[in-house]
Amino acid sequence: MKQAHLAGRTNGLRPSLHRQLERLSQRRHPGLSGADPLTLERLSELVLEFKQPLHLIVDERGLCRLLWVGPLSESDQLRSHLPGGPRRIKRRWRLISSLQGKAGTDLKPDGRDAVVALDLKPDTWLRFQASPSTGGGHLASLWQPDPGDRSGWHQAALGTLKELCDRPAPATAKDLDSPGPTTAPADVQERVLLLILTGADAQRSERDLAELEGLVRSAGALPVAFCRQRQGQPNPQTLWGTGKLQEAALEARRHQATLVITDRELSPVQARNLELLIDCPVMDRSELILDIFAQRAASAAGRLQVELAQLRYRLPRLKGRGLSLSRQGGGIGTRGPGETQLEKDRRAISRRIEHLGRSLLQLGAHRARLRDRRDGVPRVALVGYTNAGKSSLLNALCCRNPGLEVLAENKLFATLDPTTRRLSLPQTSAAPKEVLITDTVGFIRELPKPLLEAFRATLEETREADLLLLVVDLADPDWQSQLEAVQQLLDGLSCDQLRKVVANQIDRCEASAIEAIRTLEPDVIYLSAREGTGLKGLRNWLEKQFWDDATTPEPFTQQTALPDHG
Repeated sequence: MKQAHLAGRTNGLRPSLHRQLERLSQRRHPGLSGADPLTLERLSELVLEFKQPLHLIVDERGLCRLLWVGPLSESDQLRSHLPGGPRRIKRRWRLISSLQGKAGTDLKPDGRDAVVALDLKPDTWLRFQASPSTGGGHLASLWQPDPGDRSGWHQAALGTLKELCDRPAPATAKDLDSPGPTTAPADVQERVLLLILTGADAQRSERDLAELEGLVRSAGALPVAFCRQRQGQPNPQTLWGTGKLQEAALEARRHQATLVITDRELSPVQARNLELLIDCPVMDRSELILDIFAQRAASAAGRLQVELAQLRYRLPRLKGRGLSLSRQGGGIGTRGPGETQLEKDRRAISRRIEHLGRSLLQLGAHRARLRDRRDGVPRVALVGYTNAGKSSLLNALCCRNPGLEVLAENKLFATLDPTTRRLSLPQTSAAPKEVLITDTVGFIRELPKPLLEAFRATLEETREADLLLLVVDLADPDWQSQLEAVQQLLDGLSCDQLRKVVANQIDRCEASAIEAIRTLEPDVIYLSAREGTGLKGLRNWLEKQFWDDATTPEPFTQQTALPDHG
Protein backbone atom coordinates (compact mmCIF):
# COMPACT_ATOMS: atom_id res chain seq x y z
CA MET A 1 0.00 0.00 0.00
CA LYS A 2 1.35 3.41 -0.96
CA GLN A 3 1.97 5.42 2.21
CA ALA A 4 3.37 8.69 0.77
CA HIS A 5 2.27 11.20 -1.83
CA LEU A 6 4.54 12.97 -4.27
CA ALA A 7 3.20 16.43 -5.13
CA GLY A 8 4.25 19.98 -5.94
CA ARG A 9 6.19 20.99 -9.03
CA THR A 10 6.37 17.49 -10.51
CA ASN A 11 5.36 18.36 -14.07
CA GLY A 12 8.18 17.73 -16.54
CA LEU A 13 10.19 15.41 -14.29
CA ARG A 14 11.90 12.56 -16.07
CA PRO A 15 10.42 9.13 -15.17
CA SER A 16 13.74 8.07 -13.61
CA LEU A 17 13.78 11.12 -11.30
CA HIS A 18 10.15 10.55 -10.48
CA ARG A 19 10.94 7.00 -9.39
CA GLN A 20 13.89 8.19 -7.29
CA LEU A 21 11.66 10.61 -5.42
CA GLU A 22 9.03 7.96 -4.83
CA ARG A 23 11.58 5.50 -3.48
CA LEU A 24 12.94 8.24 -1.22
CA SER A 25 9.45 8.97 0.16
CA GLN A 26 8.99 5.30 1.11
CA ARG A 27 11.96 5.24 3.48
CA ARG A 28 11.16 5.12 7.16
CA HIS A 29 12.43 7.53 9.82
CA PRO A 30 12.75 7.16 13.62
CA GLY A 31 9.48 7.45 15.55
CA LEU A 32 8.50 10.67 17.40
CA SER A 33 11.74 12.58 16.69
CA GLY A 34 14.82 12.80 14.52
CA ALA A 35 15.26 11.65 10.90
CA ASP A 36 17.21 9.16 8.81
CA PRO A 37 20.57 10.85 7.91
CA LEU A 38 21.11 8.77 4.74
CA THR A 39 17.67 9.70 3.40
CA LEU A 40 18.34 13.38 4.01
CA GLU A 41 21.77 13.17 2.37
CA ARG A 42 20.13 11.78 -0.75
CA LEU A 43 17.44 14.44 -0.48
CA SER A 44 20.07 17.20 -0.54
CA GLU A 45 21.66 15.69 -3.68
CA LEU A 46 18.32 15.79 -5.48
CA VAL A 47 17.79 19.42 -4.40
CA LEU A 48 21.07 20.40 -6.04
CA GLU A 49 20.06 18.46 -9.15
CA PHE A 50 16.51 19.84 -9.39
CA LYS A 51 17.40 23.35 -8.22
CA GLN A 52 14.18 23.19 -6.19
CA PRO A 53 13.71 22.80 -2.42
CA LEU A 54 12.27 19.49 -1.21
CA HIS A 55 10.09 18.99 1.87
CA LEU A 56 9.16 15.85 3.81
CA ILE A 57 6.20 15.57 6.18
CA VAL A 58 6.70 12.68 8.60
CA ASP A 59 4.18 11.37 11.13
CA GLU A 60 4.76 10.13 14.69
CA ARG A 61 5.42 6.58 13.45
CA GLY A 62 8.29 7.74 11.23
CA LEU A 63 6.34 7.27 7.97
CA CYS A 64 6.75 9.93 5.28
CA ARG A 65 3.27 11.05 4.27
CA LEU A 66 4.16 13.71 1.72
CA LEU A 67 7.19 14.67 -0.37
CA TRP A 68 6.66 18.17 -1.72
CA VAL A 69 8.71 19.50 -4.65
CA GLY A 70 9.28 23.27 -4.74
CA PRO A 71 8.46 26.08 -2.30
CA LEU A 72 5.62 25.69 0.18
CA SER A 73 2.94 27.57 -1.73
CA GLU A 74 -0.64 27.00 -0.53
CA SER A 75 -1.71 25.38 2.72
CA ASP A 76 -4.84 23.77 1.28
CA GLN A 77 -2.85 21.97 -1.43
CA LEU A 78 -0.50 20.41 1.12
CA ARG A 79 -3.22 19.50 3.61
CA SER A 80 -5.27 17.81 0.88
CA HIS A 81 -2.51 15.19 0.50
CA LEU A 82 -2.24 14.43 4.22
CA PRO A 83 -4.29 11.69 5.90
CA GLY A 84 -6.66 12.54 8.71
CA GLY A 85 -9.91 14.33 9.30
CA PRO A 86 -12.08 15.78 12.07
CA ARG A 87 -13.10 12.31 13.29
CA ARG A 88 -9.64 10.75 13.19
CA ILE A 89 -6.87 10.87 15.76
CA LYS A 90 -4.71 13.97 15.45
CA ARG A 91 -1.28 13.41 13.95
CA ARG A 92 2.01 14.73 15.22
CA TRP A 93 3.85 15.96 12.17
CA ARG A 94 7.53 16.67 11.63
CA LEU A 95 8.44 18.92 8.73
CA ILE A 96 11.87 18.45 7.12
CA SER A 97 13.10 20.89 4.45
CA SER A 98 16.20 20.70 2.30
CA LEU A 99 16.88 24.20 1.00
CA GLN A 100 18.71 25.72 -1.92
CA GLY A 101 21.34 28.40 -1.48
CA LYS A 102 24.99 28.64 -0.73
CA ALA A 103 26.57 27.28 2.44
CA GLY A 104 26.18 29.72 5.32
CA THR A 105 22.76 31.00 4.22
CA ASP A 106 20.46 31.99 7.06
CA LEU A 107 18.08 29.12 7.94
CA LYS A 108 15.47 31.25 9.74
CA PRO A 109 11.93 30.68 8.39
CA ASP A 110 10.52 33.68 6.60
CA GLY A 111 8.13 34.68 3.86
CA ARG A 112 5.58 32.31 2.44
CA ASP A 113 7.26 29.14 3.71
CA ALA A 114 6.96 30.25 7.35
CA VAL A 115 3.22 30.96 6.94
CA VAL A 116 2.35 27.70 5.19
CA ALA A 117 4.46 25.68 7.64
CA LEU A 118 2.47 27.15 10.54
CA ASP A 119 -0.75 26.02 8.85
CA LEU A 120 0.56 22.45 8.78
CA LYS A 121 0.95 22.58 12.59
CA PRO A 122 4.11 20.48 12.90
CA ASP A 123 5.74 19.80 16.27
CA THR A 124 9.18 20.58 14.81
CA TRP A 125 10.64 21.88 11.57
CA LEU A 126 14.11 20.67 10.59
CA ARG A 127 15.72 22.97 7.99
CA PHE A 128 19.12 22.25 6.43
CA GLN A 129 21.19 23.47 3.53
CA ALA A 130 21.56 21.18 0.53
CA SER A 131 25.04 22.52 -0.17
CA PRO A 132 27.63 21.03 2.21
CA SER A 133 29.69 23.37 4.37
CA THR A 134 33.51 23.56 4.43
CA GLY A 135 33.82 20.63 6.85
CA GLY A 136 31.72 18.42 4.61
CA GLY A 137 28.53 18.38 6.73
CA HIS A 138 25.27 20.25 6.25
CA LEU A 139 24.37 23.18 8.48
CA ALA A 140 20.92 22.60 10.04
CA SER A 141 18.55 24.17 12.54
CA LEU A 142 15.52 22.86 14.42
CA TRP A 143 12.50 25.14 14.85
CA GLN A 144 9.30 24.99 16.87
CA PRO A 145 6.09 27.00 16.49
CA ASP A 146 6.05 29.99 18.83
CA PRO A 147 3.13 32.45 18.70
CA GLY A 148 5.14 34.90 20.82
CA ASP A 149 7.83 35.34 18.16
CA ARG A 150 7.27 37.77 15.29
CA SER A 151 8.25 35.12 12.76
CA GLY A 152 6.00 32.55 14.43
CA TRP A 153 8.97 30.20 15.01
CA HIS A 154 11.50 29.64 17.80
CA GLN A 155 14.91 28.09 17.16
CA ALA A 156 15.29 25.06 19.42
CA ALA A 157 18.73 23.88 18.19
CA LEU A 158 21.50 24.71 15.71
CA GLY A 159 24.21 22.31 14.50
CA THR A 160 25.08 19.83 11.78
CA LEU A 161 22.48 17.70 10.08
CA LYS A 162 23.79 14.49 11.66
CA GLU A 163 23.65 15.98 15.18
CA LEU A 164 20.05 17.12 14.79
CA CYS A 165 18.96 13.82 13.20
CA ASP A 166 20.04 12.01 16.37
CA ARG A 167 18.60 14.64 18.70
CA PRO A 168 15.67 13.47 20.90
CA ALA A 169 12.33 15.25 20.82
CA PRO A 170 12.48 18.73 22.46
CA ALA A 171 11.08 18.87 25.97
CA THR A 172 8.74 21.68 24.94
CA ALA A 173 7.03 19.71 22.18
CA LYS A 174 3.31 20.25 22.43
CA ASP A 175 1.06 17.46 23.63
CA LEU A 176 -1.07 15.74 21.05
CA ASP A 177 -4.33 17.01 22.54
CA SER A 178 -3.23 20.65 22.72
CA PRO A 179 -4.26 22.96 19.87
CA GLY A 180 -1.70 23.88 17.24
CA PRO A 181 -0.42 27.42 16.77
CA THR A 182 -3.03 28.26 14.16
CA THR A 183 -6.06 26.47 15.59
CA ALA A 184 -8.70 28.90 16.79
CA PRO A 185 -10.24 28.13 20.20
CA ALA A 186 -13.52 26.24 19.90
CA ASP A 187 -16.94 27.74 20.68
CA VAL A 188 -15.76 31.36 20.86
CA GLN A 189 -16.14 34.46 18.71
CA GLU A 190 -14.56 34.60 15.29
CA ARG A 191 -11.07 36.06 15.60
CA VAL A 192 -10.24 38.90 13.20
CA LEU A 193 -7.01 40.56 12.08
CA LEU A 194 -7.38 44.19 10.96
CA LEU A 195 -5.34 45.34 7.95
CA ILE A 196 -5.23 49.13 7.71
CA LEU A 197 -3.58 51.98 5.79
CA THR A 198 -2.67 55.03 7.87
CA GLY A 199 -2.46 58.59 6.63
CA ALA A 200 -0.46 61.61 7.70
CA ASP A 201 -2.92 62.48 10.49
CA ALA A 202 -2.09 60.01 13.27
CA GLN A 203 -5.09 61.00 15.43
CA ARG A 204 -7.50 60.50 12.51
CA SER A 205 -5.97 57.09 11.81
CA GLU A 206 -6.38 56.00 15.43
CA ARG A 207 -10.05 57.03 15.44
CA ASP A 208 -10.68 55.21 12.15
CA LEU A 209 -9.06 52.11 13.66
CA ALA A 210 -11.26 52.40 16.77
CA GLU A 211 -14.36 52.70 14.58
CA LEU A 212 -13.35 49.62 12.57
CA GLU A 213 -12.86 47.69 15.82
CA GLY A 214 -16.35 48.79 16.87
CA LEU A 215 -17.80 47.51 13.60
CA VAL A 216 -16.08 44.16 14.07
CA ARG A 217 -17.43 43.81 17.62
CA SER A 218 -20.88 44.87 16.45
CA ALA A 219 -20.75 42.03 13.89
CA GLY A 220 -20.13 39.57 16.73
CA ALA A 221 -16.42 38.99 16.06
CA LEU A 222 -13.32 39.67 18.14
CA PRO A 223 -10.45 41.86 16.81
CA VAL A 224 -7.25 40.22 18.05
CA ALA A 225 -4.49 42.12 16.21
CA PHE A 226 -3.85 44.68 13.50
CA CYS A 227 -1.22 45.37 10.83
CA ARG A 228 -0.82 48.93 9.66
CA GLN A 229 1.13 50.42 6.79
CA ARG A 230 1.68 54.09 6.08
CA GLN A 231 -0.15 55.14 2.96
CA GLY A 232 2.25 55.91 0.13
CA GLN A 233 2.35 54.98 -3.51
CA PRO A 234 -0.52 52.44 -3.69
CA ASN A 235 -0.01 49.04 -5.24
CA PRO A 236 -2.97 48.70 -7.64
CA GLN A 237 -2.96 44.92 -7.32
CA THR A 238 -3.09 44.66 -3.52
CA LEU A 239 -2.97 48.22 -2.01
CA TRP A 240 -0.50 46.89 0.58
CA GLY A 241 3.10 45.90 -0.11
CA THR A 242 4.15 42.25 -0.38
CA GLY A 243 6.31 42.44 2.76
CA LYS A 244 3.46 43.86 4.82
CA LEU A 245 1.09 41.15 3.55
CA GLN A 246 3.58 38.45 4.57
CA GLU A 247 3.72 40.06 8.01
CA ALA A 248 -0.10 40.08 8.12
CA ALA A 249 -0.19 36.38 7.21
CA LEU A 250 2.19 35.57 10.08
CA GLU A 251 0.23 37.75 12.51
CA ALA A 252 -2.98 35.95 11.55
CA ARG A 253 -1.36 32.60 12.41
CA ARG A 254 0.25 33.85 15.62
CA HIS A 255 -3.06 35.21 16.94
CA GLN A 256 -5.16 32.35 15.53
CA ALA A 257 -7.19 34.73 13.36
CA THR A 258 -9.63 33.14 10.93
CA LEU A 259 -10.56 36.30 9.01
CA VAL A 260 -8.77 39.44 7.77
CA ILE A 261 -10.75 42.69 7.45
CA THR A 262 -9.37 45.73 5.62
CA ASP A 263 -10.26 49.37 6.26
CA ARG A 264 -10.36 50.15 2.51
CA GLU A 265 -12.88 49.00 -0.06
CA LEU A 266 -11.35 46.36 -2.31
CA SER A 267 -11.99 45.67 -5.96
CA PRO A 268 -12.75 42.02 -6.84
CA VAL A 269 -9.21 41.56 -8.20
CA GLN A 270 -7.60 43.09 -5.10
CA ALA A 271 -9.66 40.87 -2.78
CA ARG A 272 -8.62 37.72 -4.65
CA ASN A 273 -4.96 38.76 -4.65
CA LEU A 274 -5.00 39.43 -0.91
CA GLU A 275 -6.58 36.04 -0.19
CA LEU A 276 -3.90 34.32 -2.26
CA LEU A 277 -1.04 36.14 -0.52
CA ILE A 278 -2.39 35.91 3.04
CA ASP A 279 -3.96 32.46 2.50
CA CYS A 280 -6.91 33.47 4.65
CA PRO A 281 -10.45 34.78 3.95
CA VAL A 282 -10.42 38.56 3.38
CA MET A 283 -13.32 40.99 3.82
CA ASP A 284 -13.35 44.74 3.33
CA ARG A 285 -15.13 47.39 5.41
CA SER A 286 -18.13 47.63 3.05
CA GLU A 287 -18.79 43.90 3.21
CA LEU A 288 -18.49 44.06 7.00
CA ILE A 289 -21.17 46.76 7.18
CA LEU A 290 -23.41 44.71 4.87
CA ASP A 291 -22.95 41.72 7.16
CA ILE A 292 -23.97 43.81 10.19
CA PHE A 293 -27.06 45.02 8.36
CA ALA A 294 -27.96 41.42 7.46
CA GLN A 295 -27.75 40.44 11.15
CA ARG A 296 -29.85 43.40 12.30
CA ALA A 297 -32.60 43.23 9.64
CA ALA A 298 -35.72 42.18 11.56
CA SER A 299 -38.60 43.14 9.26
CA ALA A 300 -39.42 41.83 5.80
CA ALA A 301 -38.70 45.27 4.32
CA GLY A 302 -35.31 45.40 6.03
CA ARG A 303 -34.34 41.92 4.85
CA LEU A 304 -35.39 42.80 1.30
CA GLN A 305 -33.23 45.91 1.22
CA VAL A 306 -30.22 44.14 2.77
CA GLU A 307 -30.46 41.22 0.33
CA LEU A 308 -30.56 43.62 -2.61
CA ALA A 309 -27.50 45.49 -1.33
CA GLN A 310 -25.57 42.25 -0.75
CA LEU A 311 -26.36 40.87 -4.22
CA ARG A 312 -25.31 44.11 -5.90
CA TYR A 313 -22.06 44.05 -3.97
CA ARG A 314 -21.28 40.37 -4.56
CA LEU A 315 -22.26 40.07 -8.23
CA PRO A 316 -18.89 41.30 -9.60
CA ARG A 317 -17.06 39.29 -6.91
CA LEU A 318 -18.42 35.86 -7.78
CA LYS A 319 -15.87 33.07 -8.04
CA GLY A 320 -16.73 29.90 -9.95
CA ARG A 321 -15.18 26.61 -10.91
CA GLY A 322 -14.62 27.61 -14.53
CA LEU A 323 -14.90 24.88 -17.15
CA SER A 324 -15.44 22.04 -14.70
CA LEU A 325 -19.19 22.76 -14.59
CA SER A 326 -19.66 23.87 -18.19
CA ARG A 327 -22.48 22.70 -20.46
CA GLN A 328 -21.55 21.37 -23.91
CA GLY A 329 -23.15 22.72 -27.07
CA GLY A 330 -25.06 20.45 -29.43
CA GLY A 331 -24.34 21.59 -32.97
CA ILE A 332 -21.79 22.95 -35.42
CA GLY A 333 -20.06 25.96 -33.96
CA THR A 334 -21.38 25.33 -30.46
CA ARG A 335 -19.01 22.57 -29.32
CA GLY A 336 -16.53 23.64 -26.71
CA PRO A 337 -16.57 24.77 -23.11
CA GLY A 338 -20.11 26.09 -23.41
CA GLU A 339 -21.75 28.02 -20.58
CA THR A 340 -19.95 27.75 -17.26
CA GLN A 341 -21.66 27.43 -13.90
CA LEU A 342 -20.31 30.89 -12.99
CA GLU A 343 -22.21 32.45 -15.90
CA LYS A 344 -25.40 30.66 -14.85
CA ASP A 345 -24.97 31.94 -11.29
CA ARG A 346 -24.47 35.50 -12.52
CA ARG A 347 -27.63 35.34 -14.61
CA ALA A 348 -29.62 33.92 -11.69
CA ILE A 349 -28.39 36.70 -9.39
CA SER A 350 -29.20 39.35 -12.01
CA ARG A 351 -32.78 38.03 -12.22
CA ARG A 352 -33.02 38.11 -8.42
CA ILE A 353 -31.77 41.72 -8.35
CA GLU A 354 -34.44 42.72 -10.89
CA HIS A 355 -37.14 41.05 -8.78
CA LEU A 356 -35.93 42.74 -5.58
CA GLY A 357 -35.77 46.08 -7.40
CA ARG A 358 -39.46 45.78 -8.30
CA SER A 359 -40.31 44.84 -4.72
CA LEU A 360 -38.34 47.86 -3.51
CA LEU A 361 -40.40 50.16 -5.71
CA GLN A 362 -43.56 48.69 -4.19
CA LEU A 363 -42.12 49.27 -0.72
CA GLY A 364 -41.42 52.90 -1.56
CA ALA A 365 -44.96 53.39 -2.81
CA HIS A 366 -46.38 51.73 0.34
CA ARG A 367 -44.39 54.01 2.64
CA ALA A 368 -45.44 57.04 0.59
CA ARG A 369 -49.09 56.09 1.19
CA LEU A 370 -48.41 55.78 4.92
CA ARG A 371 -46.87 59.26 4.96
CA ASP A 372 -49.90 60.65 3.11
CA ARG A 373 -52.19 59.23 5.79
CA ARG A 374 -50.19 61.14 8.40
CA ASP A 375 -50.56 64.43 6.49
CA GLY A 376 -51.40 67.31 8.78
CA VAL A 377 -49.33 66.01 11.70
CA PRO A 378 -45.82 67.51 12.08
CA ARG A 379 -43.07 65.00 11.33
CA VAL A 380 -39.61 65.03 12.90
CA ALA A 381 -36.77 62.68 11.92
CA LEU A 382 -33.97 61.77 14.32
CA VAL A 383 -30.80 61.53 12.25
CA GLY A 384 -27.16 61.18 13.19
CA TYR A 385 -24.12 58.97 13.30
CA THR A 386 -24.61 55.37 14.28
CA ASN A 387 -24.66 54.77 18.04
CA ALA A 388 -25.21 58.48 18.76
CA GLY A 389 -28.29 57.79 20.94
CA LYS A 390 -31.19 58.29 18.50
CA SER A 391 -33.15 55.23 19.69
CA SER A 392 -32.55 56.15 23.34
CA LEU A 393 -33.85 59.66 22.66
CA LEU A 394 -36.98 58.28 20.95
CA ASN A 395 -37.67 56.03 23.93
CA ALA A 396 -37.12 58.86 26.39
CA LEU A 397 -39.46 61.22 24.50
CA CYS A 398 -42.31 58.96 23.43
CA CYS A 399 -42.31 55.54 25.08
CA ARG A 400 -43.83 55.61 28.54
CA ASN A 401 -44.91 51.99 28.04
CA PRO A 402 -41.77 49.76 28.25
CA GLY A 403 -43.34 47.33 25.77
CA LEU A 404 -43.25 49.96 23.01
CA GLU A 405 -39.59 50.85 23.38
CA VAL A 406 -37.32 50.33 20.38
CA LEU A 407 -34.04 48.45 20.73
CA ALA A 408 -31.31 50.72 22.11
CA GLU A 409 -27.89 49.10 22.61
CA ASN A 410 -24.35 50.41 22.86
CA LYS A 411 -23.29 49.02 19.49
CA LEU A 412 -23.06 50.25 15.91
CA PHE A 413 -26.21 49.80 13.78
CA ALA A 414 -28.28 48.27 16.59
CA THR A 415 -31.49 49.19 14.69
CA LEU A 416 -32.16 49.35 10.95
CA ASP A 417 -35.88 49.75 10.38
CA PRO A 418 -37.36 53.25 10.80
CA THR A 419 -39.71 53.45 13.78
CA THR A 420 -42.32 56.20 14.25
CA ARG A 421 -43.88 57.15 17.58
CA ARG A 422 -46.30 59.90 18.60
CA LEU A 423 -45.05 62.59 20.97
CA SER A 424 -47.91 64.12 22.96
CA LEU A 425 -47.46 67.68 24.21
CA PRO A 426 -50.04 68.30 26.99
CA GLN A 427 -51.99 71.55 26.90
CA THR A 428 -53.88 73.43 29.60
CA SER A 429 -57.64 72.92 29.15
CA ALA A 430 -57.14 71.67 25.58
CA ALA A 431 -56.40 68.52 23.66
CA PRO A 432 -52.72 67.58 23.58
CA LYS A 433 -50.70 68.51 20.54
CA GLU A 434 -48.96 65.67 18.71
CA VAL A 435 -45.72 65.33 16.78
CA LEU A 436 -44.56 62.22 14.88
CA ILE A 437 -40.97 61.32 15.77
CA THR A 438 -39.15 58.85 13.48
CA ASP A 439 -35.97 57.02 14.44
CA THR A 440 -33.95 56.46 11.24
CA VAL A 441 -31.01 54.20 10.38
CA GLY A 442 -27.68 55.55 11.59
CA PHE A 443 -25.11 57.02 9.24
CA ILE A 444 -21.43 56.21 9.04
CA ARG A 445 -18.43 57.61 7.24
CA GLU A 446 -18.04 56.25 3.68
CA LEU A 447 -21.34 54.38 3.73
CA PRO A 448 -21.25 51.68 1.00
CA LYS A 449 -22.95 52.79 -2.20
CA PRO A 450 -25.03 49.57 -2.56
CA LEU A 451 -26.53 50.30 0.87
CA LEU A 452 -27.47 53.86 -0.07
CA GLU A 453 -29.20 52.62 -3.21
CA ALA A 454 -31.00 49.74 -1.50
CA PHE A 455 -32.12 51.81 1.51
CA ARG A 456 -33.44 54.69 -0.58
CA ALA A 457 -37.03 53.83 0.41
CA THR A 458 -36.04 53.94 4.10
CA LEU A 459 -34.10 57.19 3.69
CA GLU A 460 -37.20 58.78 2.16
CA GLU A 461 -38.45 59.06 5.75
CA THR A 462 -35.62 61.53 6.29
CA ARG A 463 -36.28 63.50 3.11
CA GLU A 464 -40.03 63.80 3.77
CA ALA A 465 -39.74 64.96 7.38
CA ASP A 466 -40.61 68.54 8.29
CA LEU A 467 -37.67 68.90 10.67
CA LEU A 468 -34.39 67.07 11.23
CA LEU A 469 -32.92 66.65 14.70
CA LEU A 470 -29.18 65.90 14.33
CA VAL A 471 -28.26 63.84 17.38
CA VAL A 472 -24.57 64.14 18.36
CA ASP A 473 -22.83 62.03 21.00
CA LEU A 474 -20.68 64.58 22.80
CA ALA A 475 -19.02 61.84 24.85
CA ASP A 476 -17.39 60.49 21.67
CA PRO A 477 -13.98 62.15 21.07
CA ASP A 478 -14.69 62.11 17.33
CA TRP A 479 -18.09 63.83 17.53
CA GLN A 480 -17.06 66.80 15.37
CA SER A 481 -15.98 64.60 12.45
CA GLN A 482 -19.14 62.53 12.84
CA LEU A 483 -21.31 65.64 12.66
CA GLU A 484 -19.54 66.74 9.48
CA ALA A 485 -20.07 63.29 7.93
CA VAL A 486 -23.81 63.38 8.73
CA GLN A 487 -24.17 66.88 7.27
CA GLN A 488 -22.44 65.74 4.07
CA LEU A 489 -24.65 62.67 3.74
CA LEU A 490 -27.78 64.77 4.26
CA ASP A 491 -26.60 67.19 1.58
CA GLY A 492 -26.08 64.22 -0.75
CA LEU A 493 -29.67 63.10 -0.10
CA SER A 494 -30.95 66.62 -0.96
CA CYS A 495 -32.40 67.17 2.51
CA ASP A 496 -33.08 70.91 2.65
CA GLN A 497 -35.26 71.00 5.79
CA LEU A 498 -34.41 72.87 8.95
CA ARG A 499 -31.69 71.00 10.87
CA LYS A 500 -31.38 71.35 14.62
CA VAL A 501 -28.36 69.94 16.41
CA VAL A 502 -29.08 68.04 19.64
CA ALA A 503 -26.06 67.39 21.87
CA ASN A 504 -26.59 64.10 23.68
CA GLN A 505 -24.79 62.60 26.69
CA ILE A 506 -23.88 65.94 28.31
CA ASP A 507 -23.62 64.04 31.60
CA ARG A 508 -20.63 62.04 30.29
CA CYS A 509 -18.79 64.52 28.07
CA GLU A 510 -15.96 66.90 28.90
CA ALA A 511 -16.50 70.62 29.37
CA SER A 512 -14.28 71.36 26.36
CA ALA A 513 -16.70 69.46 24.09
CA ILE A 514 -19.60 71.65 25.24
CA GLU A 515 -17.60 74.81 24.53
CA ALA A 516 -16.56 73.50 21.10
CA ILE A 517 -20.07 72.65 19.93
CA ARG A 518 -21.38 75.95 21.27
CA THR A 519 -18.91 77.69 18.96
CA LEU A 520 -20.04 75.61 15.95
CA GLU A 521 -23.78 75.61 16.74
CA PRO A 522 -24.81 78.50 19.03
CA ASP A 523 -28.44 77.33 19.19
CA VAL A 524 -27.66 73.71 20.08
CA ILE A 525 -30.00 71.84 22.46
CA TYR A 526 -28.23 70.03 25.31
CA LEU A 527 -29.69 66.89 26.85
CA SER A 528 -29.03 63.40 28.17
CA ALA A 529 -31.46 60.84 26.78
CA ARG A 530 -30.51 58.23 29.37
CA GLU A 531 -30.77 60.51 32.41
CA GLY A 532 -33.72 62.58 31.11
CA THR A 533 -31.87 65.90 31.45
CA GLY A 534 -32.97 68.55 28.93
CA LEU A 535 -35.96 66.61 27.51
CA LYS A 536 -38.42 69.26 28.70
CA GLY A 537 -36.47 71.95 26.87
CA LEU A 538 -36.57 69.90 23.64
CA ARG A 539 -40.35 69.45 23.96
CA ASN A 540 -40.85 73.17 24.49
CA TRP A 541 -38.65 73.97 21.48
CA LEU A 542 -40.63 71.57 19.25
CA GLU A 543 -43.90 73.12 20.35
CA LYS A 544 -42.62 76.62 19.50
CA GLN A 545 -41.47 75.47 16.05
CA PHE A 546 -44.80 73.94 14.96
CA TRP A 547 -47.38 76.05 16.77
CA ASP A 548 -47.72 79.71 17.57
CA ASP A 549 -49.71 81.24 20.43
CA ALA A 550 -53.03 80.63 18.66
CA THR A 551 -55.40 78.01 20.06
CA THR A 552 -55.61 76.11 16.74
CA PRO A 553 -52.45 74.15 15.85
CA GLU A 554 -50.93 74.87 12.46
CA PRO A 555 -48.99 72.06 10.75
CA PHE A 556 -45.38 72.90 10.10
CA THR A 557 -44.48 73.63 6.45
CA GLN A 558 -41.29 74.61 4.70
CA GLN A 559 -42.71 78.12 4.06
CA THR A 560 -42.92 78.76 7.82
CA ALA A 561 -39.50 77.24 8.60
CA LEU A 562 -36.85 79.16 10.43
CA PRO A 563 -33.47 79.87 8.76
CA ASP A 564 -31.19 76.83 8.50
CA HIS A 565 -28.77 76.51 11.42
CA GLY A 566 -26.93 73.47 9.94
